[in-house]
Amino acid sequence: MTKKSVCVGQEARVSRTITADDVETFARLSLDRNPIHFDESFAANTLFGKRIAHGMLGMALVSGALTELMGAGNIWISSAMKFEKPIFIDDTLSCTLTVSAVDRRGLADIEVRVKNEQGEIIISGSVKSMCFVGRACR
Repeated sequence: MTKKSVCVGQEARVSRTITADDVETFARLSLDRNPIHFDESFAANTLFGKRIAHGMLGMALVSGALTELMGAGNIWISSAMKFEKPIFIDDTLSCTLTVSAVDRRGLADIEVRVKNEQGEIIISGSVKSMCFVGRACR
């Protein structure tokens, strides 16, 4: 296990383009085959006007960013998220995590922002993750 010292203000960022293959893979794993993700004619009659990706694909970037920020072996304890805009197929998303607090036990409060390539916030919120450090950072 890689231990990383995490301090207030520290950031990590990961990016990924969400593809139709990603949507299909997620549907296979989650069993979510809502037609808004797969049927162009159905999606055309929604407020989005076209197919959208599962919001949880954007959330999945948080997991990768947590490992980037805190190192291997981090534990995602809890989250509070708001899905602000849809993710469209072929959107490139960037997930930025910013540490806002670390307690003496190494539990980190982390702000989450997932944006599309236009800089629009797609997902916002916070997570708590166990911080593996020898001693607490402040």
